[in-house]
Amino acid sequence: MSITSTYGRLEEIAAFVYDRLREMANQRENPALDPEYRWQHTLRVSHYGRMIAEAEGANIELVIAACLLHDVAHFDQDNWKEHGRLGARIVRPFLAELGYNPEETENICYSVAVHVDGRADFPHPETLESKAVSDADNIDRFGAYRIIQWCTADVESCQDLIAKLRQRLQTLEDYRQRKMMETETGHHLFNRQLELQIAFFKALVEESKLTSLPR
Repeated sequence: MSITSTYGRLEEIAAFVYDRLREMANQRENPALDPEYRWQHTLRVSHYGRMIAEAEGANIELVIAACLLHDVAHFDQDNWKEHGRLGARIVRPFLAELGYNPEETENICYSVAVHVDGRADFPHPETLESKAVSDADNIDRFGAYRIIQWCTADVESCQDLIAKLRQRLQTLEDYRQRKMMETETGHHLFNRQLELQIAFFKALVEESKLTSLPR
């Protein structure tokens, strides 16, 4: 498979995901569903997946393909915990049409299926590719954009925001003490995200102490 044809397959996968996220969001008619954010998250995850695959020796194309597909069923139902397994069932025939062989197809499907909670609904050995996809997803979930999301809901109430961030800091500090990711590269990238959030949230908490009359 040439570099050109490889990229062509990934472009087709990207277009499939982009269109499907919007289609399913429109069908659900739920204003809380944001296909633009989900697509941007998908692209960031694919970049993190590539970084991990390159560093860990995983199959780069399979990891990127699975990263692009990992949330393809995110808007299909209310039980979001099932969207990985449902996504794997949805994309299996599509991957075969793109020319992936059965082993490659099952590897991608397994990576999609297990990224939520580590469980698939079909037998398949754990793969380095699935670990890379899971790590990439979690790394982006703790990225800079999530800092904004954490603060936005309570931005009008400094007291509520600071109380929320104090609790969040305890969780982040706990994560920092443990090895949360499945690959060494993922662990390094995840800790980098943690440090960013911890530093910013601590700065907000310290700044809140200045909101009183000096003595």
